[in-house]
Amino acid sequence: MTFSIQRPVSYHDQVHRYLKDMIIKGRYQPGERIYESKIAKELQVSRSPVREAIRTLEQEGLLLIDEKSKITVYEPTLKDLEDIYQCRQALESLAVSLATQSAKKETLELIERTLREANREFEQNSCQSAQALLHLNTRFHDLIIEASQNRRLQKQLHDLRSLTFFYRSKNIEKRERCFEIISQHQGIYRSMRQRDEAKAAELMRRHIEADLCYLKTVLFGEKSE
Repeated sequence: MTFSIQRPVSYHDQVHRYLKDMIIKGRYQPGERIYESKIAKELQVSRSPVREAIRTLEQEGLLLIDEKSKITVYEPTLKDLEDIYQCRQALESLAVSLATQSAKKETLELIERTLREANREFEQNSCQSAQALLHLNTRFHDLIIEASQNRRLQKQLHDLRSLTFFYRSKNIEKRERCFEIISQHQGIYRSMRQRDEAKAAELMRRHIEADLCYLKTVLFGEKSE
């Protein structure tokens, strides 16, 4: 992987983006120890922006720093996965219910366009398409959360954003799962268009439950009941 520092963007932001990408794509393995000095040398920057980026990633949950300042990459646990997805079920079901009530025509059109793009990328079936699907999946959920117009709810989901993205990246590694996700998103969208908030909320709850069951299988070998 090639990575070069660009001067117009702050070093902190660039280092943060680089490290996050390395974690999400598995180039830094869960539980792996990383070193400020080594990263600074690799990227040819001082240790200050590296330290800032590491602190940001610690706040996001993707890095852990112990009492001896040892830095390690977030390692999934079954309990943490369940906790995150239980929170998402409750919050995103409410978000889609609120969004179904109040979403403007333009917002619904943006969601529909996102789903069309996801279908297009799915049909392409390339490495670039897999990355595009990851971001389109995120955009679908983000548009609904934004349309809820509930700032407190948005803040709570924002706090889970990086770890959600981490798990979401594991959720789209198989083509058949991508197809299921797109189909589930389409069902949620149809309920929103029909202004059926109860059905949209229930479909979102089931969708996130399906994500959880799938991830428990691929990450921990647990079979769905």
